[in-house]
Amino acid sequence: MPLPASTLLPDLGFAMRRLCLALLLLAAACQPLPHPFAEDTTLPDPTALRPPDSAGIIVLPVTGAPSPMAERLAEAMAKALRGADVPASTTAQNRGSYRLVASAEEKPLGPGRSSVTVAWRLEDAGGAPIGQHAETAETASAIWQQGDSPLAANLANEAAPAIAALVEGDAPLPTVTVEPVLAVRGISGAPGDGGETLSRAIGNALQRANVEVAARPNAKARFVLTGRVEVSPPDAGKQKVKVSWLLAQPDGHQIGMVNQENAVPAGSLDGAWGDVAFAVAAAAAPGIATLIEHAKIASTGG
Repeated sequence: MPLPASTLLPDLGFAMRRLCLALLLLAAACQPLPHPFAEDTTLPDPTALRPPDSAGIIVLPVTGAPSPMAERLAEAMAKALRGADVPASTTAQNRGSYRLVASAEEKPLGPGRSSVTVAWRLEDAGGAPIGQHAETAETASAIWQQGDSPLAANLANEAAPAIAALVEGDAPLPTVTVEPVLAVRGISGAPGDGGETLSRAIGNALQRANVEVAARPNAKARFVLTGRVEVSPPDAGKQKVKVSWLLAQPDGHQIGMVNQENAVPAGSLDGAWGDVAFAVAAAAAPGIATLIEHAKIASTGG
């Protein structure tokens, strides 16, 4: 009996406010493995199947910084956190989101030079402090006042690892001490930076689902995962997007597939995928993890 899993990719306008997707869970492990190319299952009521929101971090404009530096610092920090595999945005949040607030102080050092300190504070959804980190840089006063993008990026990149470490304790990643269970072998067909971002996001999501993921795509592993993105031509301002995840054995024997699809604003995935990649991965990971468990049971005759 085929057991495919279908989900809905986020409508980007909605996804940037809530990082959640509809997920059709696979049946119990005692049933047969899904056929690799079985047809998608229609979702009768997607809203009833949505998993809890992914918390992520909402990065607020930096108080005390001149405009537009206040917003550029926030955008740079959100980008740096995403690069550290932490869902972050200056616009998307939900009831469980962390809040990253910051204040800046400029001190003159001499003619045309200043020392700038940016203090970042991470709070939980209720406003309770989680931790804080500060960075100081020396720069030309004019560059600070003009909102220089490279300066904003440098300040954010220096602080992002410390901020990311504050939220890692919520879901520690397993330490791989034996041959990894899964190697992610890449994503094909994705526009923009989707190939790289989705590969990183699905690996992170599967680790948090307690799947041991290889650090390198070509590493020896019990299973391999590949992904394919298909984007239709624009039609009435929309494009249909389908993401297919194929789980296989290293010899190429196909085990099963998880499919996700939805319509998004035309061209919206041509650049950075950002939070959308984390939302897609978070929704696909449980189905992929279940396929792996099915395959393990089948291989041992369970």
